[in-house]
Amino acid sequence: MAMTLLSMLFGCSPVKNIDVETFAKAVAGGSRILDVRTPAEFEEGYIPGAVNVDWNGEKFESEVDAAFDTAEPLYIYCRSGRRSAAAAKTLSKAGYEVFNLIGGYEAWSAAGQRVDLDAKYAASLIPAGSEVPDFLLKDLDGNWVTMGDFRGKEVVLVFWASWCPDCRAEVPDIKTMRQASDPAEVEFVSVSFDRDIETLRSFVAENDLPGVQLFDPAGKKDSKVAEAFGVKWIPSLYLIDADGKVVVSTVMAWKIAAALGGNAPSSGKSDITLS
Repeated sequence: MAMTLLSMLFGCSPVKNIDVETFAKAVAGGSRILDVRTPAEFEEGYIPGAVNVDWNGEKFESEVDAAFDTAEPLYIYCRSGRRSAAAAKTLSKAGYEVFNLIGGYEAWSAAGQRVDLDAKYAASLIPAGSEVPDFLLKDLDGNWVTMGDFRGKEVVLVFWASWCPDCRAEVPDIKTMRQASDPAEVEFVSVSFDRDIETLRSFVAENDLPGVQLFDPAGKKDSKVAEAFGVKWIPSLYLIDADGKVVVSTVMAWKIAAALGGNAPSSGKSDITLS
């Protein structure tokens, strides 16, 4: 187990302070990540895969003990590096091999590294395992389309608008995912909240957007489809299985790519401001 008496007595090892690049390699390799900020800070965005245990909480050590094991290296961060440095010393004395991120989450974000914003922005989306509702929308050729049309295939469903800067920023990632997917098995469906269909048509044509392009003239605020899918921010994305059930619901395109089994897109920005 994690904090055994022997490890507490003899297991102390020096804390290793590492830079963002080294920390990022550990994250990519699936290492155990500990975020010691407050829960409120954590919900604003966090490093993918991190477990949150508040350094200032009354049960910090016991909660870490429940989540981690001293046999595994532990990568730790806070906002700027001060709390994590103190926490790292405590955990090192308890027998952990600790790697502390210099500059913390601020340095990670400033370097443009990928962050997870789902705790803040995706809370209202339909959870994994749920069956998705149906809808009826027209494509750009005026044909009616429903979710039922795609049964038997996995579906990447994207809610977006051409006026949304972060939606436009994710276009290359969506195109990369489409190119890496088998069109016989995976369908890409985009629901746009543009108010003007001609503006949407122009953007789709100019950017050679893939998949089925649907138009919701109600706009994001008044859309019944957005309401049914819990979309409060765009871009919002779903991966739906062949039986019409949610596999992933997220505001981060890289999570869809990872779930599809490919390499996650590299453009996930820490300064994303969802619309």
